[in-house]
Amino acid sequence: MRGILGGLLTSALLMGCGGSEGDTNAPPPETQGGQVTASALCTSAYLTKYYNKTYTEVLGTLTCVCGAAPVFEGTLTPYPKTYNQSACP
Repeated sequence: MRGILGGLLTSALLMGCGGSEGDTNAPPPETQGGQVTASALCTSAYLTKYYNKTYTEVLGTLTCVCGAAPVFEGTLTPYPKTYNQSACP
């Protein structure tokens, strides 16, 4: 039974989810001209720093100020640290 289920799972993964992938060369919808666009306004003030793997160098930042759009600079990494500054009134 396990062999059959494993085979079916493998087949499904190799086949993909189906459907059209569309234009794979098109930029993602959340980017425009190399800059990240935001559709929401910040509801609190905070700073997120994106570090290298050893957390010794800041490679990017995301700054949020109450009522404004988030501002991203630098490189997005999987190693963030967020520093809360204040809540919005």
